[in-house]
Amino acid sequence: MRVLLVSNGYGEDLMGAALARALRERGVHVAAYPLVGIGHPYEAEGIETLDPRRTLPTAGFGFRTGLRAAWKDLRAGWLSLTWAQRATLRSQRGRYDAVVAVGDVFCLWMAAAADPCGIVYVPTAKSEYNDPHRPFELALVRRLARVSFPRDEVTAHRFRSAGLPAEYVGNLMMDCLQFRGESFGIPEGAPVVLLLPGSRADAAANFASLCRVAQTVASRHPEVHFLVAVSPTADPAGLAGACGADLDEEWLVLGELRVRWTRAFADALARAWVVLGMAGTAHEQAAGLGKPVVAYPSPGGVQFTPKFLRMQARLLADALVAVSGPAEAAGWVVRLLEDPEERHRRGRTGRERMGPPGAAPAMADRILTLCGAPPVGVSRPTVQL
Repeated sequence: MRVLLVSNGYGEDLMGAALARALRERGVHVAAYPLVGIGHPYEAEGIETLDPRRTLPTAGFGFRTGLRAAWKDLRAGWLSLTWAQRATLRSQRGRYDAVVAVGDVFCLWMAAAADPCGIVYVPTAKSEYNDPHRPFELALVRRLARVSFPRDEVTAHRFRSAGLPAEYVGNLMMDCLQFRGESFGIPEGAPVVLLLPGSRADAAANFASLCRVAQTVASRHPEVHFLVAVSPTADPAGLAGACGADLDEEWLVLGELRVRWTRAFADALARAWVVLGMAGTAHEQAAGLGKPVVAYPSPGGVQFTPKFLRMQARLLADALVAVSGPAEAAGWVVRLLEDPEERHRRGRTGRERMGPPGAAPAMADRILTLCGAPPVGVSRPTVQL
C-alpha cells in the first residue's frame, strides 16, 4: 500500500509524522507533502517528501492574522508557490491508495488535486469548541472527503449532524509526544516552569518577553527551575541574542536567571508544573498532559495574536489562563506554583478537552480498511461510509 500525507503547518507536520509512523508499522509506504515550511518532522522520520517547499515570512499564518501579514506572504511568492504545489499534487494522481489531508479546509482542497475521488480528512485546525465550521467549509468537506476524523467528539457530532461520514478515534496531537526519559538534572519533585516561545519567526522576540516574566517569578521563588523548549525551526543563539542572554552550552543565562534549553519537548513538558508560552500545538499538548498554561499575546504578532489567544482559550477552557501581558502572567504563574489544587483542577480540564493518545494507530487501521486491507491488531468498529 502507498499513502500520501498532505499537511499545512508545523504542528500538522508533527501529527502527520505520528500517523506516518503508525502506517509504516503496518507495512505501508508513506510519502508526505508539507505545504508550509520544510517539513522537519517528516525529515526526522526519514519520510519521502515532495517539492517545492519553502518557508514564507508568516510560516502559514498570513491569511489568518490580517492583511499586513497576508501581504508579506504574497510578496514572498505565496501565489506562485501554491500553484506549483498544486501542480505537484496533480502529478501524483493514481500513485497512491489513499491521500490524507492533515490540517484545515485549504489543506483538504490542495490534497484533492492528488485524489479528486475522496480524501481522508483529519481536521486539526478547528474544533466546535472554539471555531465552529461554517456552512461553506462543511460543503467543501462533503464534496472532497470520503471520511473525516475530527479532533474531538463534539466536532465529530457536528459533522455527522451535517450528514458527513465522521468518527472520533482520538486526538492525533497527543500521539506526537515522544518521551526519552530526560531529567535535565532537575531533582524529582522540584518546581519547574516551561517556556514555549513558539516555532515561527517571532520565537526570539517571544522568548525575550517570556524571560522578563521568568525573572519576576524567580525573584519570588528562587527554587523554581526554568526550561525552554526550542523547536527545530528556532536557534538557541537567536533566542539568547534577542534578550541579551549569554549562551553557555545548554544554558541561557540572563543575570541571575538560568534557563535550560532543550529540544526534548515531551520530557520538558512531563517535568513542568506550569507552562508559560506563546505557542499553538504545544499549548494544546501541554493541556492534554494536565499542565496548566499561562499565555498572553506575542509581541512579534506572527501567530500568537490576541485573536488567536481568544480562540485557544475557548478551546482549552480553564486549562489555559489568558492574560494581557507579562506582569499579569507572572502573577498567575506564581499563583499556580503556590496552589496545587488549582493546578490540578485546570489540569483535569485540559485532559478532558484534549483526550488521550491512541488516535494514530486507530486512524492507520481505518485507512487500511478503507483501502480494502485488513487492519492490524485490535481497533474500534470500522467507519460506516
